[in-house]
Amino acid sequence: MDIHKPKPIHGWRDLIKEIGIIVIGVSIALAAEQAVEWVHWRNQVREAREVIATELANSLGSAIIRVQVAPCVESRLDAVSDILDAAAKTGGLPPVGIIGQAPSLLWPSGAWESVVASQTATHFPREQLANIARLYKLVERAESFNVMERQAWSSLYTMVGPGRHLDPPSEAELRRALSLARLSNRMLLTSVVSLMAGAKSENLPFSRSDLDRISAAKRAPLTGGNTLIATGMALICGPIGPVPHRYGQSQNTFYQSRYGEFLRSVPDFGDGSKIPAP
Repeated sequence: MDIHKPKPIHGWRDLIKEIGIIVIGVSIALAAEQAVEWVHWRNQVREAREVIATELANSLGSAIIRVQVAPCVESRLDAVSDILDAAAKTGGLPPVGIIGQAPSLLWPSGAWESVVASQTATHFPREQLANIARLYKLVERAESFNVMERQAWSSLYTMVGPGRHLDPPSEAELRRALSLARLSNRMLLTSVVSLMAGAKSENLPFSRSDLDRISAAKRAPLTGGNTLIATGMALICGPIGPVPHRYGQSQNTFYQSRYGEFLRSVPDFGDGSKIPAP
């Protein structure tokens, strides 16, 4: 059996040729590896943008509802202010019915947080990454003002009841809550308007279901409707509701009529059934 030994290298020309072949081979291997990695991260970025678009579609639906309901909130706060002014003169609150509240909506950001926590965010184009981060900063602001707003309306609900004496400390607290509720509504409005404008310019890859969700928010009725969101909008955009028999009321009074329904809808989690959405 013949053994083929490598040919000896004769001179610098042969040595450079051999080195060149090795360098070219390594370069091709590295380029192929980089091409595979580039395709991988391009797909990861595309999928991340789709998930972000779906998540932002929920916030855009909430933003549209907030724009629609903002005038109703201002009008209701005017009515509450008038009641408080009259009570300050007489020294007593009149019977005050259910005043409703600004709708408390969802401002999710979990998908974005997952993208940032992974390596995917580092592969976004720099400008695109900055723009999406700016959108989520507006989502964060909307959530913070929504929390502030809920606290303000909880304080305003101390007015709701059959009528009682109004002492100076209670009046001062109600006026602070009234001012905070107005600030929250207006700051929320500016935040969500900026959010909608930014999302539009970003040209996000919304799916058909994402667009349907956004369109459904545009069609949400300010009065009437069967969903909890529509009912909440009706409470703030319609007339003040009936006067309760006792104090200590709070927002979301429409849940009371659905306690039995909620209890009946609790599934047996062992049989694979799903609880219906509110």
